Amino acid sequence: MLLHINKNSSMVQRIEEDSNDIAIIAARLSNELGGWAQYKELAANNAARYETIMVQRFQHTLVALNDLVVAMRTRMTEKEEAQWQNFCSSVLAKES
Repeated sequence: MLLHINKNSSMVQRIEEDSNDIAIIAARLSNELGGWAQYKELAANNAARYETIMVQRFQHTLVALNDLVVAMRTRMTEKEEAQWQNFCSSVLAKES
């Protein structure tokens, strides 16, 4: 389940799974990344005050990233899935 928060009215709207649009999820990811980056800058100057919220925003970013990947994978063709597998292998190889 996804939630959309209207920043102007602060209204929360549930977005059903079958109406997921990759662009909506990507916009959410972008918003979460921006928030994480802002709190990361603030935490650099005052870790005691901002570190907890920075970590929470990072967790929100990971959830949004997961939602994006799940939405993309449900729409992938076999060739795209093969590219995805190559990408994952490459990313995991870099972690070692």
